[in-house]
Amino acid sequence: MNPSTPTISPSPESLILVVDDVQHNIQVVGTMLREAGYSIMPATSGAAALQRVQKKVPDLILLDLMMPEMDGLEVCRRLKADPATQPIPIIFLTASNEMSHLVQGLEAGAVDYVTKPFNPPELLARVRTHLELKHARDTIVRCGQELRWLNEEKNEFMGIAAHDLRNPLSAIKGYAEMVMEDAQDLSNRELEENGRRIQDTAARMVEMVQNLLDANRIERGEMRLDILPNDLRPLLQSVIETQRARATAKQQTILLEVPATPAMSRVDANIMLQVLENLVSNAVKYSPPGKNIFVRLVHSADSVRCEVQDEGPGLSAEDQKKLFGKFARLSAKPTGGEHSTGLGLSIVKKMVEAMNGRVWCESELGKGATFTVEFAAT
Repeated sequence: MNPSTPTISPSPESLILVVDDVQHNIQVVGTMLREAGYSIMPATSGAAALQRVQKKVPDLILLDLMMPEMDGLEVCRRLKADPATQPIPIIFLTASNEMSHLVQGLEAGAVDYVTKPFNPPELLARVRTHLELKHARDTIVRCGQELRWLNEEKNEFMGIAAHDLRNPLSAIKGYAEMVMEDAQDLSNRELEENGRRIQDTAARMVEMVQNLLDANRIERGEMRLDILPNDLRPLLQSVIETQRARATAKQQTILLEVPATPAMSRVDANIMLQVLENLVSNAVKYSPPGKNIFVRLVHSADSVRCEVQDEGPGLSAEDQKKLFGKFARLSAKPTGGEHSTGLGLSIVKKMVEAMNGRVWCESELGKGATFTVEFAAT
């Protein structure tokens, strides 16, 4: 080996199943492998080996070719026939006079063999080589899965860019053209109304773009936090004042309950505002007109908890499973024609967890939903 060539040490997670009907052979091989830094799982028969892999899947198997009752060939065939164990590399342990059977073993799916009596450097070299190959294959598979996930994310993003942003852009264009072409014939009220529509549509686009940027910032680990002791009461009251106009427009009533004493917790005030605003705005968005929205801030010696309860349609069990997923599309729809990218709650979850809190939802279909965020009290 070239002295400059780096060596790869065995991963501490590398577990090797050693199968041999001779206990002494297991002891000899096990000692060599343990001294090299591997973990060992022994089995003294083919049946025992199959039982062991069902409980814990090893990274590699050293398998005696000739054993009574169930020989190594049969064990190998069964392992390769099971999708859960098929990827495990198998190295046969064989005596020199068993070479005729060895070809069958390689055809059955084994990757290599070591002859008895064992040559320690040879055994360890073959084990190390096939473990490195397995870890490389595992990395390739994992990267492939990540690439597929990223491709799905890209498709979702392109769908939002192509559809969800195109529609409001078309609306803004239409309102602007109406104003430009008919300005002289429009009353001040009509001009103001078209201006308001343009403003509302543009604000929706800004919110959508901000959600996409926030999601990307969180995924890249670029979200900067300024976590300090904060009283959550003024933060929540600020959010309620912001959302009250939207609720009033839908004939909804927001009922706020806050404690008389400070509800202190260590959070980033700006991020916390985003979290609370998202939860309250969702309650307004998904509640039917004329309903109540209950917002409660409760604190104890151990925790500070904010609950946002609506009287909307509630969430099905299926919706609750994917509720905090990225780009989640739920069966529940906004009740006033509002828009949703499906990003809001996934961002809330990541933001809350980044501040060492937790968020969850309790809901029953037809009976509304209650979203809760909780942080440690200070």
